[in-house]
Amino acid sequence: MMRDLLEMPGNPGYKTPEYREFHEKLTHFIFRNHLDETEEWNVIHQNLIYKSTQYMVTKEADTILLCLESLKCVLLKKTYEPFWQYIHPYIYSVSKDRFNNELYADSIEAAFKELNVRVKRLVKKHKDVEYDGADLMRKCFSENSPVLTITDMDTESGRNVQKGYMEMFAGAMIGIRNPKAHSNQRITREDAVRKLHFASLLMYKVDQAIYNTGIIE
Repeated sequence: MMRDLLEMPGNPGYKTPEYREFHEKLTHFIFRNHLDETEEWNVIHQNLIYKSTQYMVTKEADTILLCLESLKCVLLKKTYEPFWQYIHPYIYSVSKDRFNNELYADSIEAAFKELNVRVKRLVKKHKDVEYDGADLMRKCFSENSPVLTITDMDTESGRNVQKGYMEMFAGAMIGIRNPKAHSNQRITREDAVRKLHFASLLMYKVDQAIYNTGIIE
């Protein structure tokens, strides 16, 4: 759009409809992709401010194009960064499409719901009781008669590890599982990546605990 604008006959004025459309779409794109705090956007923004009688001069246009090219590289790096290779397959299967469609809250909710469903299935199968959320996690990873043991429970250190992970599992259900329920929480792309890594860590701990406990899923 920037190059099309510069190829218009005459010099693109700051008050033309074409410029206003370009300005609005670019600004929306920048904020949607969380690029507004970059040095490049600060430079672009200074050169895009509406001016009543002036036109975009060549130097301003060249500066904007260079900065846009730099931001494109930043965005491509974000889009193709290989963090998914570290995400548990169960989390990947339910969260990746939502994440790529910028449904960040949905991707987080799906990840922790999948964790809840898996642990619920295990507890139901081996204890024939049904819990949900934090209660489920405390039952499954309890220090006393747990369904799944993460580490050796014969030592104080092992019991501390078990208790610590029990609290992390329970806390995830209380504070993260349904981000849309927390009205003051803004889910950015970066925040979603961090939470998906946490959900994946817990899901891999379930794998480890199944192996340690010697039960069949």
